[in-house]
Order: sequence, then C-alpha cells, then structure tokens
Amino acid sequence: MTTLSEIEAAADTLPPEQQAQLLAFLQTRLGRNPTIVGETCPPATRRAGLHAGVWEVAPDFDAALPDDFWLGQET
Repeated sequence: MTTLSEIEAAADTLPPEQQAQLLAFLQTRLGRNPTIVGETCPPATRRAGLHAGVWEVAPDFDAALPDDFWLGQET
C-alpha cells in the first residue's frame, strides 16, 4: 500500500501545471471549490424549478427511432 508521504513525494515531482490540475481534481473529489492557477471557480449551485415551464418533453420522447436514424439515411 502506498503511503501519504510517497504520494506527496510523487506529486512534488510534477510540473506546476500538473500540480494545479491534481489539486483541482482532489478538491473537486472532496466537494470543495477547486482553485485553478490562482483563480477560484464559482460554486456550482443549482436550484430546482428555476426555469419551470420553459420547455416540455415531446409526446413521442420514448418512441422507437426509425431505421433511417440508425442506418444514417436521410428521410
């Protein structure tokens, strides 16, 4: 099993750009706002119902697609 000090040593050998990418990845995995090259990404806040009624699902959404779709032929 790899120890934390071995992981830190390996990360220290990476170029600065890759270190920043690794840090952003780890912050995202931990549910924190990633810092990328000195900038803080805005939080990904989503609110249900923000655009309610703007679009609707087509009545035939679950219908089978025609063979022309799968065969790449135009109708």
